[in-house]
This record gives sequence, C-alpha cells and structure tokens, in this order.
Amino acid sequence: MNANDTLTIPGAFSSEDVYGHVGQRLRGLRTEQRMTQAEVASILDISPQQYQKYEDAQSRCSLPYLIALADFYAVPIESMLPNSPKKSVRVEKPAEMPVEADLLARLVGSFVKLSDVDEKLRLVQLVEAIVSAEQK
Repeated sequence: MNANDTLTIPGAFSSEDVYGHVGQRLRGLRTEQRMTQAEVASILDISPQQYQKYEDAQSRCSLPYLIALADFYAVPIESMLPNSPKKSVRVEKPAEMPVEADLLARLVGSFVKLSDVDEKLRLVQLVEAIVSAEQK
C-alpha cells in the first residue's frame, strides 16, 4: 500500500482505540459499583463470557448496550467514548474516491477535535440548517 492508497483522517480514532477505551470504561464503572461481570451481563441479557469480551475489547459492544449501560450507571453516553484523539488514523481509500470524501475527512477531523459538546451540537445544527435551506 502506498501513500495514494490511504486517507488520513486527522484526529480520528482507530477502532482498537475506541473499543479499548470502551472496555476500560465498562470495567471501571462495573468495579466502582462492586458488581461482577455476570451481574452486568444479566442486565443486558447476555452471557458473562460475551460481556467479558466487551471489557477486554475482544468484541464490539453495540450502541444499544452502551446506551443501556450508560443509563444503568447514570453517566452520559459521551463518557463511554474517548474524549480527545492522540493521533491521526490512516485508512485505505476506495479505488476511486469522490472529491467529497476529502472534505468529509476534514469535517470529521475537526468535529472530533472539539471538546465542548455544545460546540459540537452547534456545528451539527449549522450543517442541518445548510442542508435544509439547500433542499428548499
């Protein structure tokens, strides 16, 4: 693979980074509550072995499970995810990459660098307003 076959998304997380963080966060929340993996697994109606894989980042915890666990632990869903990227991530480009993909990569890179949730919300609202105005 050469440099022309990859796209750098500034500030993006690799899936290993995300699921590793999620697993650590799940373990931390569980141990703070002095619960066993089996007890948490029963809340999700999954096996303790499957839940262990989430904590060990051997399996990807689905969004509905993350939401359920955030509700259970009374923490914001955002707290389950990494806050600030430490590096850029290189991903393989499709054979023919549309021009918009570079713009999207820049937008995503800028979005993940924002630490203020209100700023992120304002950015999303701005994009939605532009799209709405364009569709009229």
